[in-house]
Amino acid sequence: MTGPSHDVAIGVDIGGTKIRAAVIDRDGVLVAGTRHRTDAARGGAHVLGVVEGCIDELRSGLSKSHTLIGIGISSAGAIAPETGLVVSSAPNIPGWVGMPLGAHFASRYATLVVADNDANCALLGEVWRGNHGMDAGRSEVMLTLGTGLGGAMMVDGRLVTGAHHLTGHFGLARMWDPTSQEQVKVEYLVSGSGLGNVYRQIVPGTTPVGGAEVIERLEAGEMDARLALKRWSEHFALQIHNLHWMIDPNRIIIGGGMVDSRHHWWPLLEANLAAYGVTVPLVAATLGNDAGVYGAARLVFDRTPAVVT
Repeated sequence: MTGPSHDVAIGVDIGGTKIRAAVIDRDGVLVAGTRHRTDAARGGAHVLGVVEGCIDELRSGLSKSHTLIGIGISSAGAIAPETGLVVSSAPNIPGWVGMPLGAHFASRYATLVVADNDANCALLGEVWRGNHGMDAGRSEVMLTLGTGLGGAMMVDGRLVTGAHHLTGHFGLARMWDPTSQEQVKVEYLVSGSGLGNVYRQIVPGTTPVGGAEVIERLEAGEMDARLALKRWSEHFALQIHNLHWMIDPNRIIIGGGMVDSRHHWWPLLEANLAAYGVTVPLVAATLGNDAGVYGAARLVFDRTPAVVT
């Protein structure tokens, strides 16, 4: 029997706009949290300093009854989980590629540090603390619809990362764009910014818009925005159709900022999938922007099993 545990981990989720960090215990209870601006354009060294500030703030607030057993870090890009090295990353944080996250924070705090890709952490958090759960022998895929399209995959409760830590970067795959008649990255059409790109295809010459603005125009009754959402949902359904045949998951969890407007597009997506004959269950993520910090903390607990007494 496992006795009462006061072990806690600090989970850190490094986003392009904000860095979220939290103290979380083995039961998945969030004890304390904080967030700070990333100011990503100032570069990797600055971002490391912001992360250190978050960790220092949370460590200083720990009570004597809590034992910090490690730090988990969620970051964009391809992360080598065994070392925490940033293998590749989007350019929104200059100098982030090659950053030794594991070694840096382990040296500074003299504790276990585990790092992984942000979509992997989001999936881990959702399965652990979201309203989903997971049965043995199941495969799960998560798609994150933000500025780009991220993703993650889990089989039998274990993340699948691939030989070069690239599994789940669905947005970087290629698809045919019928409007431009050329190949584009999937996230160019299937993401929050992708919805804006589809809108601009329908209304040439318009200033760049994001997915949120297209939704606002749709809610105001604009027909071009409605058409853009329809075409966007068709592109999205095609990619889920492909995942169905390539991976055959038991379920797909959909997260990211676009989930907040799903009442507009979820029925369209389901109708398109029905036309393809795809019946894989879709569920919306429930932890929102906290999924990454829960998943980052879980990385630590998975490396340090509770002591059985």
